[in-house]
Amino acid sequence: MLARMTPVIQCLRKVDHASAVADSTVSKRVLEALNELESAYRRPSERIVALEAVLQEFDRRGCLSGTPFGRLLRLTVERRQNKWSRCA
Repeated sequence: MLARMTPVIQCLRKVDHASAVADSTVSKRVLEALNELESAYRRPSERIVALEAVLQEFDRRGCLSGTPFGRLLRLTVERRQNKWSRCA
């Protein structure tokens, strides 16, 4: 089933799983999921859109408001989007 999922859905699942983990590997798991997501797209603009899709889904669920995990995810995604916007 994972082979047929889009890169965004795969990333969402991994980040969602990381959000439920209560140990020191959370940031590593988030970074790995986002690295995998970005590697699925060639163009910086595609990467920016995919990262935004992940961020918006967590925001829609209410998972970003005021939690340490939400701040970590938002900051990480925004930094990556800024990096790719300079390359676009």
